[in-house]
Amino acid sequence: MSGKARKLLRAQGLAAAPEAVSTNRDAGQIAIIEDGDGVVSRLNAFNLNGKSIAFLPSAITALRYRFQVGQGTYSPERAAAGNPLDGLGDDDSRAVDLPFAFPFFGTSYRRLYVNSDGNLSMGKADNPPEDRSLGRLVAGPPRIAPLFADLDPSQPNASVRVLAEPSRVVLSWVDVPIYQDFGVGLRQSFQIALYPDGKIEFAYGTATSTEAVVGIAPGSAQGESAVLSFVEGSSAEFSAAIAERFTQVQEVDIVTAAQKFYQTHEDAYDYLVLFNSLGIPASDGAVAYEVTVRNNRSGYGDRAADNGAEFGSTLRLQSVMNMGPLSQYPKDPYAVVPARATAGDTSMSVIAHEAGHLFLAFASVRNPGQPTARPMLGRQSAHWAFTFNSEASLLEGNRIADRGAAASPRFLTTATVQGYSPLDQYFMGLRAPAEVPPTFLVENASISPLTGPRSGISFSGTRRDVTVEELIQAEGPRRPDYTVSQRKFRFAFVLITAQGSQPTQEQLAQVDKYRDEFEKFYRSSASDRASAETGLAKSLRVSLFPAVGVRVGSTTRATISTASALTVPLAILLRTRNGMAEAPASVTIPAGAASIAFDITGTRRGVEEVSVEAADAAYEVVATKIQVSDGNELKLRVLSGDRQPLVTGTALPEPVVVKVTDENGLPYAGVTVKATVTGGGALATSAVVSDSAGLASFRWTTGPGAVNQLHFSLDGVPDGPAALAVALGASQVAIGSVVNAASFESGIPPGGIGTIFGTNLSAGFTEEGKLPLETELGGVQVLLDGTPVPLFYVSERQINFAVPADLSGSFTTLVIQNAAGNSLPTRVPVIGIQPGVFFDAASGMGAILVAGTGLTTTERPAAPGEYLEIYATGLGQVVRRSNGLSETTSLVTVKIGNTFTQAAFAGLAPQFVGLYQVNVQVPAGVSGLTTLQLQVEGKAGNEVKVKLQ
Repeated sequence: MSGKARKLLRAQGLAAAPEAVSTNRDAGQIAIIEDGDGVVSRLNAFNLNGKSIAFLPSAITALRYRFQVGQGTYSPERAAAGNPLDGLGDDDSRAVDLPFAFPFFGTSYRRLYVNSDGNLSMGKADNPPEDRSLGRLVAGPPRIAPLFADLDPSQPNASVRVLAEPSRVVLSWVDVPIYQDFGVGLRQSFQIALYPDGKIEFAYGTATSTEAVVGIAPGSAQGESAVLSFVEGSSAEFSAAIAERFTQVQEVDIVTAAQKFYQTHEDAYDYLVLFNSLGIPASDGAVAYEVTVRNNRSGYGDRAADNGAEFGSTLRLQSVMNMGPLSQYPKDPYAVVPARATAGDTSMSVIAHEAGHLFLAFASVRNPGQPTARPMLGRQSAHWAFTFNSEASLLEGNRIADRGAAASPRFLTTATVQGYSPLDQYFMGLRAPAEVPPTFLVENASISPLTGPRSGISFSGTRRDVTVEELIQAEGPRRPDYTVSQRKFRFAFVLITAQGSQPTQEQLAQVDKYRDEFEKFYRSSASDRASAETGLAKSLRVSLFPAVGVRVGSTTRATISTASALTVPLAILLRTRNGMAEAPASVTIPAGAASIAFDITGTRRGVEEVSVEAADAAYEVVATKIQVSDGNELKLRVLSGDRQPLVTGTALPEPVVVKVTDENGLPYAGVTVKATVTGGGALATSAVVSDSAGLASFRWTTGPGAVNQLHFSLDGVPDGPAALAVALGASQVAIGSVVNAASFESGIPPGGIGTIFGTNLSAGFTEEGKLPLETELGGVQVLLDGTPVPLFYVSERQINFAVPADLSGSFTTLVIQNAAGNSLPTRVPVIGIQPGVFFDAASGMGAILVAGTGLTTTERPAAPGEYLEIYATGLGQVVRRSNGLSETTSLVTVKIGNTFTQAAFAGLAPQFVGLYQVNVQVPAGVSGLTTLQLQVEGKAGNEVKVKLQ
């Protein structure tokens, strides 16, 4: 079973033109979708190589198009004359301004975005690595796509070029290969020509992609899309997407299937569960797969996502599960699925496995020597490893018995796929960290961690204990946490059938049995901490869902909405459970209306649970949570408008938007946010009340100051949360402000650590780097003689960076690049040996430990005869010894008080960059609070303090 399998989200093939009336229908609690209109791809080899397609607008506004296909007009000369988009990478975009207004489906554009994957988009760039599907073409931004495929222009000898002329703009993909994990794929050459009257030409030179979508679309799923054959032609005019899919695989296009589902169903579901009666596999070698559509949670290793609109869901949908052909599953929900017999999976466990992929399995502890390794993960880095004691999780791994260090082999798998483990439930937001017992993984195992789960397998290896605390350190805390996370999920079960046919009663009964049993199986697998509802229902949109925050003693306005205006009144019952908040017992949406508003008041700190149930059982029952907090628990977070380039005395083009929230990211409405400026600027208003999403928006006109900042606080909460936004001026690095990071002496030592002090250094961004260090943090780079260097830390006023060991010469030229632009070049001295000991600026105490204790001399003074560990930088060149340590080539002497002693060891601290460690024995006759200084080849470093017994 494939997990996220984002690359499997393919949508290719040839389908009939859409019909005006949807053929969707429901059979009891099962939704039926027919396979036409692009829901299922058809085998369709690419046949446009050497041809051209002209899209001709029917009017000056280009509201409608017709098309013509002719012989190829690809021009190598026009391609060669174009300017290359330097640096355009895989899954990348560049903005291009047009020399004329270009009309496209009724809207005029002066700027477009060239996306590396063979397409242009209007309004915004579009370059995520998800599949290049028909559904994405239809529902994404306005798009012109001559070859919408996974292309990689970062490869050698590939380029994307733009030739802008007054009468025409030609964009050329020249020898751009299909992306491959290894090697270089087949190269593609094609062009787009845009004209001032809206005419569009696709011209194919050498284009041979087997998987691609070709066409144009107004975006946002407007109108009825036409999926057709360009070569066969058409005399029709089209006011919506015109496209053809090319593929060598027949499969379900889950994006288009979801769009079809939402044509006749309301947005009331967290999951869509797709089966088909056509015998079409989910994907090659996979029984099923899941694609996460929306994710705004954190702390379990997955990335954020918000692609719901592309799937036809405006607000709710979180996941789509392609379960593949119904025929591969036994009719008994608890019988073993033949293709998963080794693991012991049943139909129920397969469905629960895919549902669990909304949260699992992406988290892992780390290996210090391999920062990118994820030893707890197995196949596709989206399943637990065979060698991880997952306690028989539905997301693979095994229950593993440790028979003791004396046993050989030591480990034995004893069970598989029994439920969501306690650790799973923590990541799902169902348990507190304290409720997760420790477990373990087996490193250096005699069996591959990529092996599928299986009982009765013995193997050897080294046990490594795993605690939830270590996982929190690696992934961050789970947010929202178990107190307010969603626990009730709605699933829609869908059966895809052949166009014009009816599913058999046996098929319907099979899916309905799965649906009914899954509610019980899911609750049991989650230890009664979460539930699944699987019936089809109308939507009740509750503004409090899934969770919001309210201040103690404050009242917030909430709404309940239906998808359309009602013909009769709808009574709705509200139940609060815990006494933390007050709400009316019931409200009624009147006939002719589609919503009702009511007040809810926080009465005391804690979490309130609210149930919203309509008198009409056709509507879903909504469960939501309300965190009642005091002002000091709130947080302010700048969502947008930060780090805009400033023009003194001019309003920033975008407002600065701040969210009133808490540690779980919940919105707080009705809270007054105050803002003050530095730098002499002004605000349209200095106090704004947060809206239902917790947002407060400020219009800011910047002033003449070198630093323009906007400070936010909560009205009436003097010691409460604060936030900061900045407007960007050019980076400013003063001469002499580039120093040794330990001693703060001017200049930088090769192989050591340097520090830059200044203003506007990071364009408002603050981040600490992690090993292995990267040369860019938050869009900030430090260049020495034009070469980017590794970064430890970046902020507005300070940057710490690693100085290359091979940096030569007496001076180097330093430039900072950030979102605001480049700093002026600064000439910095390069000093071969520049000893400096790190120290606490407030106390002067050196970064010095008593060896073997892990304690500083402030915490535990060192006794004579004990060894000190001194942490420093700038000690010169090193040589790697046979013991793996890198020692300095120069003699290091330590002056403690007035006593000089030779270092027992001086070299690079293991597993660190630019940090030196000096070990020295405390001499007799020195005691109390005294000074310490390093000397190398006659050069003395800074004096720091050390405490001795």
